[in-house]
Amino acid sequence: MTDLFLKTEDLGRLIASVRDGGARFIAPSTDARQTAFKEVSGADEVVSDYILATNSYKEFLFPQTEVISTHKVMKDSVELKGVELEAQGTVIFGARPCEAASLAALGAVFTWDFVDEFYTKREADTVVIAVACTRGDDACFCTTVGLSPDATAGVDVMFKEADGGWAVARLTDKGSTFVEKHKDVFEKTACAPKPLFYPEKIKGVDVEKIKERLSNKGHYEDPVWPELARKCIGCGACTFTCPTCHCFDIIDEGTAYEGERRKNWDACQFDHFTLHASGHNPRDTQYKRWRNRFMCKFKFYPDKFSSKGCVGCGRCIRVCPVRLDITEVMEEMSKLP
Repeated sequence: MTDLFLKTEDLGRLIASVRDGGARFIAPSTDARQTAFKEVSGADEVVSDYILATNSYKEFLFPQTEVISTHKVMKDSVELKGVELEAQGTVIFGARPCEAASLAALGAVFTWDFVDEFYTKREADTVVIAVACTRGDDACFCTTVGLSPDATAGVDVMFKEADGGWAVARLTDKGSTFVEKHKDVFEKTACAPKPLFYPEKIKGVDVEKIKERLSNKGHYEDPVWPELARKCIGCGACTFTCPTCHCFDIIDEGTAYEGERRKNWDACQFDHFTLHASGHNPRDTQYKRWRNRFMCKFKFYPDKFSSKGCVGCGRCIRVCPVRLDITEVMEEMSKLP
């Protein structure tokens, strides 16, 4: 339904209403001269003139580090305590539709062979308010992977910019409940949204052909891989900013007598990611690690979960210190027989 409107000057009232209800309000804000998702307390902290936040809001559903259990060795016993998560209500405001689509990817992996309640409880208590894109840059390629600047996957409430505010559409039951809870902030009126920015679909990129080629095991050791990924330095910036990347490890920290077990983000681009206890590493050179990431996006993930491993947000392009552009690899892969 698109008969609601939120005035720009009433965003502060919405934030206050959400916070008064005990939830946190996450929005793009200026941090160290960059636009990043963070918890805000007022409308003056929210940035509207941005293309994409530097970080993904996945960190509010899947934190970079968290304690999952504690242990203590006593004289006659060992005490183990699991952490029972009490998720805080969260509103994500200003998400772009591309990264909202990443929720399907995260949800799939965290409910695959085991239901990870550290993720699912947070997602259940999170409302995603996406703002459709009215601007973009040459790193945006959502249309190339089958999305759009107003795609609705993973979105509870869609905002579209209009003169003086936003046109509001409720897309899910969770979104309708949210709007009803804060109904005094919204007005019942129709308006004409501003034109959206549609990234030009990259000519020559055929996602289905890429997947078909990656499915052919004869191409796994293709000499094209070292050439395409020769610039990669293994910093992991692409994986940490990607809204669909989800790899983590679990380590014990503390002393021999007490400590905690933590879940930390990890990245397939790090040289120790697949290092075996024997010392053998099946991905012993960087191009093999980059190949794995590319295959995860366009082969492994779509096959296993029927969801998108890449949503075309372009964060990996923007943060790469050597300008290794995934879309250029997509173009090259589409050309190969």
